Amino acid sequence: MAAARKETEENGEAPQARIVVGLDTSLVTRDALALAARLAASVDARLKGIFVEDENLLHLADLPFAREISFSGEIRELDAERMLRAMKAQAESARRMLARIASEAKIDWSFDVRRGRPLTTLAEHAVEDDTLVIRSGATGSREVGRAVRAATREARADVLLVARGAGLKGALVPPPASMRGALQSPLPGRPVAAIDDGSSPGEACCAFAETLAARIGAPFRRLGARGLAPADLAAAARQGGVGILVVDAAWLGDDEDAARLSAAAGCPVLLLGKERGSVEGPQKKGG
Repeated sequence: MAAARKETEENGEAPQARIVVGLDTSLVTRDALALAARLAASVDARLKGIFVEDENLLHLADLPFAREISFSGEIRELDAERMLRAMKAQAESARRMLARIASEAKIDWSFDVRRGRPLTTLAEHAVEDDTLVIRSGATGSREVGRAVRAATREARADVLLVARGAGLKGALVPPPASMRGALQSPLPGRPVAAIDDGSSPGEACCAFAETLAARIGAPFRRLGARGLAPADLAAAARQGGVGILVVDAAWLGDDEDAARLSAAAGCPVLLLGKERGSVEGPQKKGG
């Protein structure tokens, strides 16, 4: 994938945006992946799945005192080679899941396997055209916050935070295939909302969210942030049945704010790492 992006840049073309999601085989991941596919279809992006072989688990398996308990209650020594084989089997299951969901959404996709710490690895390889999909309930809020900061403030990428039970299935309604890439009139459904703090980045955030709402055929809602804490805005989003909340990442305070906002809002939260005014569609060819 990296070679393809480099070749595109050398040809003088803008690299295609990517929605990048960390994969395992859990049910929560399937919902998050389906949401990532809907977002990719809405903004004309590629879907990239990354399965991270957790190096901490492999290091643990090398310890002489490490043991595992099977479902039958059997206690046995951990074996690094057996664990690695299990991870590779999980990776293949995740790849098939990615291929099926991407095919249903009619979007381009790619898959990669890396080794490291899952969130850290995703953030370290992020580039400006990426949107990372991070499950905020999968690990501690501080670790999530560090990954969000690295992706949004250092790589200038976007981050879509999703939490268990955060209405993933109804967050984005995919447009009909015949209308993909074109603006549509807003239709009834869960709104796309943006937090507006009165600043220039806040206004750009709202412009992006409003265009995204039009592309997916959803209402748009602006949430004024002056004098309000993140908890107040999360409550407003939950009460308003918001489908996805768009936020300028720089508006957040400490590292744990992002995870807390995602959990309290009751919907996925899209954190913008760079300022822009609209959803960028495919480039027109010719004049």
